[in-house]
Amino acid sequence: MRIIAGTARATQLRCPPGDAVRPTSDFVRGVVVSMLGGQFDGRRVLDVCAGTGAVALECLSRGAVAAVAIESAPDALVALKWNAQRTRLADRLRVLDTDAVTALDRLGKERAAGRLEPFDLVYVDPPYRSGLHAVVLARLLRHGLVRPSGDVVVESEGGLPTEALAGWTHLDRRTRGAATLDRLEPAAAATGATAPDHDT
Repeated sequence: MRIIAGTARATQLRCPPGDAVRPTSDFVRGVVVSMLGGQFDGRRVLDVCAGTGAVALECLSRGAVAAVAIESAPDALVALKWNAQRTRLADRLRVLDTDAVTALDRLGKERAAGRLEPFDLVYVDPPYRSGLHAVVLARLLRHGLVRPSGDVVVESEGGLPTEALAGWTHLDRRTRGAATLDRLEPAAAATGATAPDHDT
């Protein structure tokens, strides 16, 4: 696994052994880049359930100005922080070492206090059968964490259920192997509004 392009191109990334972490492969990251038109310059990125940090670091390598990576698994965090140092991108990466819901609520408080700008790109990749996809999407809307024209790409197994799309405009869907990638943006009426409650 490596960075595909940009300032850290071809840098090899570390991945924890075993099956506890499912890293976003070079191939899937390439599909994400294609979906987004390859435009990352100046963008602010949020990587939810970041694992090894491959997506956030790929975006930074390609010109994103800053990224936040949310991850709680200890082995993944070790790899993520090592990868950030290895790619020399750690100075533009903020790591929140807690669960996704807690981290999003923390970012929401910072947003409400005027200490955080909304993100231009959010990548959401929780464990496929965790039930977190809808929860994360609802939190993003509730806290106004995505710019009105911002992109959210969600990786899942088989695509998102209809109820998870409340408040979102669905722009694109691509399937590669077991991974289905849905590209969304906030629906105009939902921006800054209270999202449906999908708490677990």
